[in-house]
Amino acid sequence: MADDSDFLIVYGTLRPGFTNSPAQYLRQHSQYVGEGTFPGLLVDLGTYPGALYQPDSQTRVWGTVYQLGNDKYQLLDRLDEYEGVGESFQQPTEYVRTLIPVRCGTETLTCWVYLYNLSTDGNLCIQSGDYVTYCLERITINNSNL
Repeated sequence: MADDSDFLIVYGTLRPGFTNSPAQYLRQHSQYVGEGTFPGLLVDLGTYPGALYQPDSQTRVWGTVYQLGNDKYQLLDRLDEYEGVGESFQQPTEYVRTLIPVRCGTETLTCWVYLYNLSTDGNLCIQSGDYVTYCLERITINNSNL
């Protein structure tokens, strides 16, 4: 596996449709490549998800792949801050940034990803592996209960 990449996959609140400032910053400073998947598990952590990379998993995590631009390290530093990754945060951190293989269209790209780094005991598994779909389903269910 490579030790660097110009690609990033995001699967939660950094995906299109979310309007927080880090998500907007990501879209402004990178190029959309497409939707991608990796084998693993997606869990509901309350107001955001966490993903576990499991190479032999039958389930997939869905995300959005971006190509990082010339200021890649500045962008990653800003996203590290948002995700609470790095030596300046209490260890172990909730997330770790690492490289994994991601299926995007007909290609497999090595992508940076923020993987959940703590226990998932007691957290609901998001069966679809797609946080955007999961959020839309919850909104629909909540609206139907009005």
